[in-house]
Amino acid sequence: MQNLKISFENSKLKGIWHYSLPSGYTCPGASMCKTFCNVNTGKIVDKQTPDANGMTYRCYAATDEARYPSVRKSRWHNFDLLRGKTQEEMVAVITQSINASGVRRGGTLRVHIGGDYFSQNYFNAWMEAAASFPQIVFYSYTKSVHFLVNYIRTNGALPDNFVFTCSNGGKYDDQIPFSNVKKASVFFTQAEADALGLEVDHTDDFAISGSRDFALLLHGMQPKNTKAGEALKALKRNGFHGYSAK
Repeated sequence: MQNLKISFENSKLKGIWHYSLPSGYTCPGASMCKTFCNVNTGKIVDKQTPDANGMTYRCYAATDEARYPSVRKSRWHNFDLLRGKTQEEMVAVITQSINASGVRRGGTLRVHIGGDYFSQNYFNAWMEAAASFPQIVFYSYTKSVHFLVNYIRTNGALPDNFVFTCSNGGKYDDQIPFSNVKKASVFFTQAEADALGLEVDHTDDFAISGSRDFALLLHGMQPKNTKAGEALKALKRNGFHGYSAK
């Protein structure tokens, strides 16, 4: 059995392991950010649904898949290993893959930079696998809030070593209050976040160890001649060029 590709660090996630799936194709809760990257051509396909204010933005993780074929290949490798399997089979793949990686010794693993929980069985499989590695802190952003809430209602609680942040702006936002989990929202300007008293997380520290709602600023490659595209230009003029550990 092949292993999932679990990587270590990037420009933002210093000292953190991470694992991903293809954006859009595995994101049943995505709405105002729903974006696909064609597996063969790398072409971006925008399928966003505007929110009540008419706002949409392109998923930054999908743009990474478009820019870097190796990223796209890695994420599809992972998806191909998992789809069509039973929950028990997915637990086996995930567990074997963690054991084959350096994170087995302990540390922090972000489950999904790209992609999300695409089924209840897949969500449950990660919870079951995580419980076998108490030395590892697992964390995720998710718009698949319906799977999260259903798991909590069925099992009473999440594994002690798994931390969630609900990602606002999806199909299941109405279920976020029932999760008792903090949420992150994407803003087009720093002023919008400031007006709501939300701090911006630049390093994932709030996602890993925070307990309060927080903000993220628009990033990635946004379509030209759109509100998101113009907002990104303004952010760059003001010195924000994306997320890093700096």
